[in-house]
Amino acid sequence: MKKGKKLKQGMAVPLWLKQSLRVIEGISPELGMRVAAHIFSKPLKFKLPENERIALAHCLQAWVTVPEINETIMCFEWKNEGEKVLLAHGWSGRGTQLYAIAVSLHKKGYHVIAFDAPAHGKSTGKITNMLQWSAAIKALNNHYGAFDIYIGHSLGSMAILKYCEQVSEVKKIITIGSGDLMCTIFDSFIMSVGLTPKTSERMKTYFEDKYKIKINAYDASHVVRQQQTPTLIIHDEDDRDIDVSCAKNIHKQHPNATLMITKGLGHRRILRDEKVIHKIISFIQTP
Repeated sequence: MKKGKKLKQGMAVPLWLKQSLRVIEGISPELGMRVAAHIFSKPLKFKLPENERIALAHCLQAWVTVPEINETIMCFEWKNEGEKVLLAHGWSGRGTQLYAIAVSLHKKGYHVIAFDAPAHGKSTGKITNMLQWSAAIKALNNHYGAFDIYIGHSLGSMAILKYCEQVSEVKKIITIGSGDLMCTIFDSFIMSVGLTPKTSERMKTYFEDKYKIKINAYDASHVVRQQQTPTLIIHDEDDRDIDVSCAKNIHKQHPNATLMITKGLGHRRILRDEKVIHKIISFIQTP
């Protein structure tokens, strides 16, 4: 990593939020932290691009209840006779963002399911977190039956790695643009809105107390240390959302992983790249 380069594995925050947060923090650091925590937990929603809208015409859509969090998620299914693949999008994303991967796998005979995570896309909920992502993945396994292959993007990758920490029968895992350290995600968010490091520490403690967890237990490079599932880790060196060093660190800690570094694809275009999709299919098909 070049000297002076800031490690990124966070999420973009609209500029209009920054001024208000700084004012609130100045009046009450505790209130500033709580408002920041709410914004941190609330994904942004974007207009559905035309290519994703077209992809919807070729899949089945269905609601699946996630009883653990009392929410309902929208699922997209490309039915087939082959192995079952689950696709998990990233923060502020949608299940249809992975349409190019879904369609390509379906053409090869795979049964593919994608979903809008809680509080994303068409799914219910206003705020969410990785615990809810994991609850959704568990509910999908109960609804569709166990998945053979998991493919995740960004935070979806981290959620899959955490879920698979306790699941041994998975055949293959693919991560694309995955984050790594939760503390860095918190710190990057707080820094991006101009709040103080003390607010970041308060927010970490707030989440740990609220959900009775240790946030570093969700670090990708931590949860993979005992995993034996063959895993393909894909990341672009020009990713401006999540630094490529995250992929390298996960790979370093994983006992059975392959690393693929691309160039010029960024954080989202990588999901539609033909060479990346070819590599994913080749990795899945290799015994």
